Amino acid sequence: MVKNKQPVRSLTAFLVTWSFAVLTLTGLVLYVVPQGRVAYWVHWSLLGMEKEQWAWVHMMFGGVFIVTGILHLYFNWKPFKKYLAERGQGRFQIKQEVVVSLLLTVVIFALSVFNLPPASWVFDLNRTIKDSWVTQPDLEPPFGHAEEVSLAGMAKRMDLDLEPALAALNEAGIRFDSPRDSLERIARANGTTPMAVYGVIRRFERQPEPLPESALTAEAVEARSSGTGLGRKSLQELIDKSGVPVEQAFARLKAAGVTDLSGNNVREVADRHGLSPVDLIQIILVPGYRAGD
Repeated sequence: MVKNKQPVRSLTAFLVTWSFAVLTLTGLVLYVVPQGRVAYWVHWSLLGMEKEQWAWVHMMFGGVFIVTGILHLYFNWKPFKKYLAERGQGRFQIKQEVVVSLLLTVVIFALSVFNLPPASWVFDLNRTIKDSWVTQPDLEPPFGHAEEVSLAGMAKRMDLDLEPALAALNEAGIRFDSPRDSLERIARANGTTPMAVYGVIRRFERQPEPLPESALTAEAVEARSSGTGLGRKSLQELIDKSGVPVEQAFARLKAAGVTDLSGNNVREVADRHGLSPVDLIQIILVPGYRAGD
């Protein structure tokens, strides 16, 4: 048992304070960082730390804050009990405080769970800030966690001609051991980013043959388009890829309720209307298609 608690109490108080400060900083950073798929694709960093490192620090100091908070309450239990006893004389006041604070907690919890204002405003701002990092389509990976996929896997997933892609990497001075190496591993070994590695080989993607009109069903379009990086293309690129005349493509989008076509890429346009990039290509290619039908 600790005989002289004062040094420990002081240490605990300072740890609570510093933990709170670190949690505030890391919480703000994690609020504004790019979406994970973008952060990992471009090796986003701030003050020399990448997103994952900021999350590690936030997690650790969250634990420190919990432990030191419990210790802080333990060392200050007598003053706390005295405060409760004094407030107990005005029973209505303490009851009112407890009820109001509990109600506020429940309301905030419910607003967060059901994504209602003003909690939804915080979430919307968070999404807007995160999405604002994507200033050009190349900053978006072709699919989620693309950096973890091997060169061989990327060739299969994106229908990419592997042999000339490997030769292009060698010509660019990018070292790798084998086609089984992931883009992330290659990027780390060469002091670059998965986006830069993919930028060297993406030109070797084979363009799929256009589907005949008789085969233009929503299911066929989805099977052909899923996982091909539609989200990072511009809307104009998507329409050009579809082969549908521009005026007709815009008319089909408008008829399907897709009216706000502003944005850097297809994903932004789709998200704004509660759709996916595949939904947009289905609307453009399949006459009369409506998402969810």
